[in-house]
Amino acid sequence: MGYQARVKIVCILCKERDAIGRKLCRRCYMECARNGSLQNYPILGPTDIFQSRIRKTKDCWLWTGAKNGYGYGILLLPGEKRVRAHRYSYEFFKGAIPEGKIIMHSCDNPPCVNPAHLRIGTKAENNADTRKKRRHNYGLDHWNGRLTDCDIQDIKNSNETQAALAKKYRVNQSHICRIKSGFVRK
Repeated sequence: MGYQARVKIVCILCKERDAIGRKLCRRCYMECARNGSLQNYPILGPTDIFQSRIRKTKDCWLWTGAKNGYGYGILLLPGEKRVRAHRYSYEFFKGAIPEGKIIMHSCDNPPCVNPAHLRIGTKAENNADTRKKRRHNYGLDHWNGRLTDCDIQDIKNSNETQAALAKKYRVNQSHICRIKSGFVRK
């Protein structure tokens, strides 16, 4: 099964008309089908589709294809395998991603696939970067948040034990520890 491009691709034979299949225009496609040379021309592949779904701006290369709920681009590879577009971009332009590593954005823009903005990192490095740039959601902004800004301030000022505060606010004691230690700054 071939891919469908969302941008116009020029025929690789006549270089005049828009391609419809195998990177050939209708006229060249029909001619190749008649003379039996159609198999000599490549079908659209993941690389063609990847490049057709990028809109380059001054800084970022924005993915215009499908995205997940977090805004990261999704590319469907043969065999119905889904891969994040920024990971595909890194592997295409820079090379393999080591086992257990992730790809981090220096631009903090999830749909960006510009290889100059991508680097290999660990989950711990990504979490530290997120914390440093204050991109984590805290308090009621978090999807599972239970503590208001006022609750967090009360916990910081309290002399009660962490266990007692955890029970009072119905959160884990380790979360109380993070608040008391200053990791949660609201």
